[in-house]
Amino acid sequence: MGDPYPQGFPFGIRDVAELLRLRVRRRQPDSMYTDCPFCGDRRGKMNINFTKNVWRCNYCGEGGGMLALYARLNNTTSSDAYREIYDALLAGDTTWGDGEPERKEAAHAGNGGGTLTDTLPKRVGTSPADAGGWEKMKPMPPYAEARKEPGIQLPYTALQNEVEIPQAERASDQQVHQAYSLLLGMLSLTPAHRAHLKSEKRGLTDSQIDAFGFRSTPPAFLCRSLAERLLRQGCTLEGVPGFYLHEKGYWTARFSSRASGILIPAIGMDGLIKGMQILLDTPFRDKDDPPGKAGTKYIWLSSASKDRGVTSGSPVHFAGDPFSRTVYVTEGLLKADIAHCLTGRTFVAVAGANNVKPLEPLLALLAQNGTELVVEAYDMDKCSNAMTAKGSSQICRMAVRYGMECRRLTWNPNYKGIDDWQLALRREKRKAQENRQDNEVMNFKEKYLLGQCGMDAMKQEMEDLRREKHAHDPDRESGQDGESIVAKSLDKTQVSGLDGSRVIGKLGLTAEEYAVFCRDGERALEKMLDAQKRDCRFRIYQLAFDVGETVPFAFKGILDLYKAGYEQPPAAKYRLAADSMLTCPAEWKDVEILKRLSACFGSRVPEKEKGYMEHPLAPSDVVELKDGEGRRYFYVDGADFEPVRFSPFLAKTMEKPVQGQRAADV
Repeated sequence: MGDPYPQGFPFGIRDVAELLRLRVRRRQPDSMYTDCPFCGDRRGKMNINFTKNVWRCNYCGEGGGMLALYARLNNTTSSDAYREIYDALLAGDTTWGDGEPERKEAAHAGNGGGTLTDTLPKRVGTSPADAGGWEKMKPMPPYAEARKEPGIQLPYTALQNEVEIPQAERASDQQVHQAYSLLLGMLSLTPAHRAHLKSEKRGLTDSQIDAFGFRSTPPAFLCRSLAERLLRQGCTLEGVPGFYLHEKGYWTARFSSRASGILIPAIGMDGLIKGMQILLDTPFRDKDDPPGKAGTKYIWLSSASKDRGVTSGSPVHFAGDPFSRTVYVTEGLLKADIAHCLTGRTFVAVAGANNVKPLEPLLALLAQNGTELVVEAYDMDKCSNAMTAKGSSQICRMAVRYGMECRRLTWNPNYKGIDDWQLALRREKRKAQENRQDNEVMNFKEKYLLGQCGMDAMKQEMEDLRREKHAHDPDRESGQDGESIVAKSLDKTQVSGLDGSRVIGKLGLTAEEYAVFCRDGERALEKMLDAQKRDCRFRIYQLAFDVGETVPFAFKGILDLYKAGYEQPPAAKYRLAADSMLTCPAEWKDVEILKRLSACFGSRVPEKEKGYMEHPLAPSDVVELKDGEGRRYFYVDGADFEPVRFSPFLAKTMEKPVQGQRAADV
């Protein structure tokens, strides 16, 4: 481990973290993970590195040096931070920090020891503090030498008394790949895990599962024997994440029943396995997590806190063609594998929305390989989650830096991830194939009143009835060319011989309408039906997002709109997305029209000639209905529609689709 007191400083970042009472979630020999006081995330995403004396939150992306950590939390300068830290430590006051009296009381945590507080800092500094400010400061001799002067002893915290555990240098890529490949060959996939991967939630086939090398984690009692088998086959285990030297002197693997699940290999563009994630059977939850929180679902296979172990890092996962001209970037290894199988496109996956730094060398290599377009395909919460949006923007800047174009992919926001969306599309396609006669659920009259067919459809219905009647009659009527008379024209004389009740039932006509047709013909019936339908103009407004912009109520219900501080949808944040006409029965009220729009556009967008929508109708959209009674506006609130006030003149004008940006082009 490196010098905990860098460049003559009388303290290190461990002292600063202890002083600020950060909530520690897990400890490692050269670092620890705490809750982030800047974004408020309570999953232990902020890493504090003792060797380099730096910190970084893997969720919000904030980071810097130890003085910047203190300065930003206390809204002060790096110089003042230096003095205050020194004074507090010299006075032995390790319960003070952030200037909040209530934070002086310490609490004990059960996951790592040491005195901790259950509260997070409430204030975030607004003045820009340099991430490595201490490196630019001139040494302050009275403080810098304090540690060396006789009689001056800075307090040592419990963290500083921990025994340093020797860590191994990471093995070469070839050694890591060899060990992991042989390990996967020794393992199997349980029927339960295979069934999960083949379920509607994941949608993989047996051959795809086997090709990706998914395996179930082994029981803990097999760890030693697995390591010994790998050693006998010539593998190097020192420096391979997940393997470590047991206190009794033998090599073993770090698997446990608590972390059981599915092993997901992280494969580089060179085809080598760089690391492995575990999709946990039971997500990790902290006792302080809110009831509705799902917990941590994925962890890396790592041995960083063990003797001669090593951290997993956060390798980038690659699935597809290394020479593809278009590459999609998403978050989550398994998500990328599923999306690759469903679309046939090339996918790159990072382990977290803001964990994009490992992506840079791969993008540089892709640019050399001829990649021209990078498509950011993060989850749809990028429209409402500032942290996800930040990672999305970083990807675009990175792609442009290497001479590639970058576009942001959006889709039906009813589905969070690109894998969820693609699986939904496949289900819809499969359902359509199984029910090719869906439109026939509606009879002729119903379809006619909805503008789905003309009078020609009635001819076809009559044709079908005549064929059914004469199916067993060799002397059926026919014209000179062999065609049915009904196919040539629709005339009142052509219903002769047909059962009137069957005609009425099949066409959906009333007895009166059928009588008009028999007496006066097709035109009279058409006029009668036209009087029973009307056209209603509708417009759909959707939120317009600039690059990196988020809207807190995006794709959420009306209660979230209120929580965001709005009484009505802010029209200035919207764009006209569709302007068209809907044909419907004349007696329909707004509720029936809105339900029809939801059925039509809840999973697809209008055709280009009818308008353009960025995504299907979804929560936070606003629908305008216009007819002889005036204009009415409705906020899409899940499956419901809430009447609202809206100022359409403040909304942005309609944009035509740009090739390559629509989700439908995936």
